[in-house]
Amino acid sequence: DLTCGCDSVFVHWVHSSALRFLPLAFAFHHPSIVTEPIRVTNPFIDNFVEGRAVGVDVLNKKVQVKLTPLSTVTGAFRGIAANAPCRLEPESDADESSASRLIDLNYDYLLVGVGTSARSSIVPGAKQHCFNLKTSQDSKRLRTAIGEALEYASRPDLQESYYPSGDYMQELAREERRRRLRFVVVGGGPTGVELCGELSDFFAQICRSPDGAYQHLADDISVVLVHGGTELLPAMDKELRQMALEAMIEQGVDVRLNTRLKEVGQDYVAVQVKGSDNAETVPSGLTVWAAGNAPVPFVQDLLSQLPAIAAGSAGRINVDNWLRCPTPTPEMFGSILVLGDAACLEAEHRYGAAEPLPQTAQVAGQQGSFAARMLNRGYDLSRQGRPLLPEHDSSVDPFSLLRVWLVARGLEEAPEFTFLSLGLLAYIGSGKALNQVEIGDVPIFNYAGRVAFALWRTVYLTKQAATRNQALILWDWLRTEAFGRDFTRL
Repeated sequence: DLTCGCDSVFVHWVHSSALRFLPLAFAFHHPSIVTEPIRVTNPFIDNFVEGRAVGVDVLNKKVQVKLTPLSTVTGAFRGIAANAPCRLEPESDADESSASRLIDLNYDYLLVGVGTSARSSIVPGAKQHCFNLKTSQDSKRLRTAIGEALEYASRPDLQESYYPSGDYMQELAREERRRRLRFVVVGGGPTGVELCGELSDFFAQICRSPDGAYQHLADDISVVLVHGGTELLPAMDKELRQMALEAMIEQGVDVRLNTRLKEVGQDYVAVQVKGSDNAETVPSGLTVWAAGNAPVPFVQDLLSQLPAIAAGSAGRINVDNWLRCPTPTPEMFGSILVLGDAACLEAEHRYGAAEPLPQTAQVAGQQGSFAARMLNRGYDLSRQGRPLLPEHDSSVDPFSLLRVWLVARGLEEAPEFTFLSLGLLAYIGSGKALNQVEIGDVPIFNYAGRVAFALWRTVYLTKQAATRNQALILWDWLRTEAFGRDFTRL
């Protein structure tokens, strides 16, 4: 998402995540339950433009936006509805030239919070054959694919009873059915672990006896978790990492630690244990990438126009303690703020080493609030060093309520951004979660189990965009407990 200050324009990157929390998305909530229209969420936005930021001109302070094609079955967007041709036929993108959908937006301040994309291109075949978990569309595609895999494995020609007794096709049918129902998750971080937990819960429910819709597939479904590290959830404390591993194994997940993904095909993955020369080919029906992030094209375009010192680790943009990135000229300094996954801001770890802040929603949320406060308070961000309130002149009211309040609090100078970690949460399946609660660098407590799961649900519920979403999620949880998960494919 980009905020263009001079026009008060909020540009929505339509391919960024539309969901507040992906674990909730994959828990088979309908997308409308965990999303909220931007115009409703923030009524103070003067103008909202639905489109994708595809380029930036730093010197001229312009952002190029490709507008989202707005098509309906009425064709009404071609002109006045009463005179629109082909009213009952869908409108095609081919009827609207790409050039007509590109617009330039001027900005005074550019806030870059476009997130990241999946780094699946580092493994041969992964980009072509892996499902991602970055956007709402990713979640919908994955849900559909899982439903299709279950239905495919239920076809008569994949059952041993379809063939004569002793026929070699019985064994082939069994192998193909089990391949279709082998789900491989790549990455042992929070996303990968939570996904395995959700999958295990889902399969346990639909395969349970006597009312499971797919109980005939109970012995064929398997989940494989491939992780290159020696422990799951490396950001958590050691005791919680061990609990995560034990929980995955208890639920029947085949955990492959210290294992590299070498290749992904349409119906297989090739893995190799580190230090070994032999690769193993694992037949698979569906592979999900949850192993790493890469910069989006917009960030790469922006970096190409900034000084070399702006390039941070893993394709991120270096920023100072006020989220300002280096600019080509001193006059432009302070006009571009970068936050969230795209920003690289180093901070001291509690163990002493300085390292970039993690790419988490917790960091992005705090940085977004920090940037909004600086802009609302009117600090002069173009000043090298610590931003100050503007000097008194004809355009500045020295007795405005906001200025008097800031001066009284000693905030003539903008404070530095300081990330306050509140801990880590991870769902591990079977109604259990891991909580690592801390305030900054001060650990408070670690907890695992059903009490931790209650805290996990409470936190995710309170972080929703609106009260409407919270009410819908609560109802969906109750409905799921009473009637099971909805796995309808539309």
